[in-house]
Amino acid sequence: PVRYDLVQPLAGWLDDDENQAGFADNHHHRDDDAPTMTWVIPKPTYTSMDCRSELLRIAALRNGLSEHLQDSHKSALENEMLRDCQDYHATLLAFETQGFPTSFDDENAIALTWRGAFGTKQQETHHTLLWDRACTLWNVAALQSAQAAFESDVKSKEGLKLAISNLQQAASNLALCRQLMESQQQYVSTVDLSKAMLTFWEKLCLAQAQVSIYRLANHSGDSTSTNSNKGQVVRNHTTLAYLIQGAAPLYNEALKCSQDPRIQSEVPAPCQEWAAHCKAQSMLCQARAYFHISIELRLSKSAHGMEIARLQQTVQTLQDVLKFCDSTQVLKEAINMFAARKRKDDSTISPMAAAAATIQPEAEGLLRLAQDRLTAAEKDNRNVYLEDVPKPADLPEIRPQTMVKTNMPLSETMLTPRVKLFQWTAGAI
Repeated sequence: PVRYDLVQPLAGWLDDDENQAGFADNHHHRDDDAPTMTWVIPKPTYTSMDCRSELLRIAALRNGLSEHLQDSHKSALENEMLRDCQDYHATLLAFETQGFPTSFDDENAIALTWRGAFGTKQQETHHTLLWDRACTLWNVAALQSAQAAFESDVKSKEGLKLAISNLQQAASNLALCRQLMESQQQYVSTVDLSKAMLTFWEKLCLAQAQVSIYRLANHSGDSTSTNSNKGQVVRNHTTLAYLIQGAAPLYNEALKCSQDPRIQSEVPAPCQEWAAHCKAQSMLCQARAYFHISIELRLSKSAHGMEIARLQQTVQTLQDVLKFCDSTQVLKEAINMFAARKRKDDSTISPMAAAAATIQPEAEGLLRLAQDRLTAAEKDNRNVYLEDVPKPADLPEIRPQTMVKTNMPLSETMLTPRVKLFQWTAGAI
């Protein structure tokens, strides 16, 4: 947000004798099917002097965000901006409950300005706390997804669990922001809070969370069993195939959102990168699903032709991934930029660029494994098993198993301010 002395405008609004009222809604609840309820909250009867400490608190929080949110995600996290954004959201809810202005068509002297994250429109101003709350939800989600990327050790079970939690919560906060803005689109011009943009990031976070769930299962745990005779861990590759297959449709939904005409028009360059990333990740997930099924078939020792067919699917899909990476300029640029900045230890590397940089090496590594196994399986089948190899169209569909949680409740840190507010009123929080 743009730095702004919020104390005086809120005090002026509160002390104005004109008959004004606030409006409240049920958009901080997690129920897509619930009807949107709006009711009038009378303007507070107390004066600005009565709530001087509360006014100073909300202004201090907002000014803190204006100072540090303009930094990189990594720097913002180091400066406790996730904690402060959550606290500011809870504080805004407290003020809304008291009857402070939450209507987009309200004319008052409270001018809340935010800079855009992607769009060509640099700043946008509104006169309602609801605008600040929507923008804060967006930033909470952005920082949670960044925390999943920067601060989660994906090689450990605990790190993966932390990433899953952050990504699921980020997706839920984006869904809440979308619900909050659905009835206000006529007032808001930034593409950042458009339905297509919010849905894109929501689906992308869910896809990344689903991949993390797959990695957690592949690491050890529910999808594994221990062979007590040999002391080995045997993975259930059918379950792993279902889990990684569950990420592909989420990436495809995000890809569809990235092709929204308004997003393509207002943020054409990032839009191309996002679309390429989603398409490549979707194909890579599909290839992994094929490969896991081929392993399960090999372990069964009774479906050699089916194993070869799945390996052929794996190899073909991975070759398509690599061909797409090689032919897509924005992916090559993202990979090269990531490599250059990583050598310089540049903290401005975006999670998207970091993820894009892993696609090609991951596909190349898996392709080598699949090709080696395919060569051996075809040789065994020619010399020993002599089974027919089914055509791809005759193979059964791999059922996606989506395990990500959506519409998670707001955390207590986003509902209850760290500092007690309005303790002297009946509606104390």
